[in-house]
Amino acid sequence: MKKTVYRISLVLTLILLSLALFACTPGGSPGDDSDTRMVVDQAGRSVELPQRVERVVTTYQPATYLVFALGADEKLVGVDLASPGLEFFRLLNPAIAQVPGVGSKKGLNLEEIAAAAPDVVILFPGHDSQSLAEQLEAQGIPSVIIKPESPELLQEAILLVGDVLGEGEQAEALVSYYEEKLAYIRDRVGEIPEEERPRVYLAGPGGVLSTCSGDLYQHYLIEEAGGKNVAEELSGGWNNVSLEQVIAWNPDVIVSLQYSEQGEPEGIMADANLAATRAVQKKRVYRFPSNLGPWDYPEPRSILGVLWLAQKLYPDLFADLDLQQETDLFHEQFFGCTFTELGGRLDGNA
Repeated sequence: MKKTVYRISLVLTLILLSLALFACTPGGSPGDDSDTRMVVDQAGRSVELPQRVERVVTTYQPATYLVFALGADEKLVGVDLASPGLEFFRLLNPAIAQVPGVGSKKGLNLEEIAAAAPDVVILFPGHDSQSLAEQLEAQGIPSVIIKPESPELLQEAILLVGDVLGEGEQAEALVSYYEEKLAYIRDRVGEIPEEERPRVYLAGPGGVLSTCSGDLYQHYLIEEAGGKNVAEELSGGWNNVSLEQVIAWNPDVIVSLQYSEQGEPEGIMADANLAATRAVQKKRVYRFPSNLGPWDYPEPRSILGVLWLAQKLYPDLFADLDLQQETDLFHEQFFGCTFTELGGRLDGNA
């Protein structure tokens, strides 16, 4: 009898000890009430964050667009300098006009960021992002670095920021939409041989003589739409190029951004220096549409830019695509109202 009682006591003691050890193991208990959690950002950094992030600072426009698309704009306590004045953001949330601007990729005001008391700062990709993260960490401010410079990395960034902000479900929906539309385009252009794909020259922010390298998200946007970026061999970011180089490339299509300097298609086609290019001769010069912000930034709305460009490159293959309807549906799903209700227009050569 004593042996039986002893065995029962020993078993109970071992069970209680196991439970105690399990409860003390980090992450081991479903009831873990730790105030912080760990995430790994796109620079491979392990970052400790509060369980609930309620105050966020963004440092460049693509990150601000992403926070809005995730439905977390009310958490913004600091943004890049340009965002408070952008019509798209003001239409969705007028309070953005009073959110402090903390800088841009050209430089950040760390004192302004500290004054905003954020739970997290979303940092842009760049050679100085690691240094900025360290400076913020020295002030007790956590940050995550995003690097959304390809379709895969953009999807990763969406999921990362969705996790950080507690908007995982919305992030999953954004990624599903993005993947679905890429698959739709790839299904139609995937069998076109490389040598038959239109050669595209993208006129960048600086106008006709600036363009994107093969390292930028805009390069992948062209590729996903079924085109070939004539400047893919360039490296770095936006590159200035010579007129002679553009002529030598002799693109089939010239596309300018909404924010390109002197990017109007009429002006490009009237430029005598470009008259001999196939794009001008065939009148295949276009400008990205939308009066409510760019569609080429590495943020969720860029998928609309891919759809638009695919239709421009292959009008017969995408004759059934109603871009206005698709744009309205996208904005209604992820921003709560249609593009048309916001006063959106697909302008010019769109």
